[in-house]
Amino acid sequence: MTDRFLICLPFTLAQEDPVPNDWNNPRNYSDTPGDSGGPTFNGITHTEYDIWRKQQELPTQDIRKMTQDEGYAIYRQNYWMPDCPNLPAGLDLQFFDTAVNMGSNRAVKLLQASLGLAADGDWGPLTQAAVVAITPATLPGIIKDETGLRLKTYQSFGGYREFGADWSRRDVEIGAEALKMVSI
Repeated sequence: MTDRFLICLPFTLAQEDPVPNDWNNPRNYSDTPGDSGGPTFNGITHTEYDIWRKQQELPTQDIRKMTQDEGYAIYRQNYWMPDCPNLPAGLDLQFFDTAVNMGSNRAVKLLQASLGLAADGDWGPLTQAAVVAITPATLPGIIKDETGLRLKTYQSFGGYREFGADWSRRDVEIGAEALKMVSI
């Protein structure tokens, strides 16, 4: 069985990292003024890394010491699971990338809106039933709808003036990759 997480992760890392194929590259660290995430390494915030290390009963440390194995575990545990495995190829990438960039609750809300549901952020039985009802014929339209919803959401953020060009590019690139995956 193909591990879709390992297929989708490189597309999101390409959005998060200046040097996505070199986990330890110092250019993958940022502490951009105006970015509410604070210090970030390979797309993972220092706060998130501290929480994960405490959950593993490990001492906190500088985020630049995060190993690739730790980072992959955080991405899988905090953003891929539990919802992405329920989604068809392509939509899983888009949902995952949204969760990483905007938070898991917002990813569920955008998915629900693209499926014509009330967007409450709770993946309950109605959301699951709507996901199960997705067909190969309806999937491209759902991905296109979600791409549009992601852009509108980015435009509503206070940081859009500063980060909007990158967010918009990311939305287009992830939407295009998601559509390519529909035929996989």
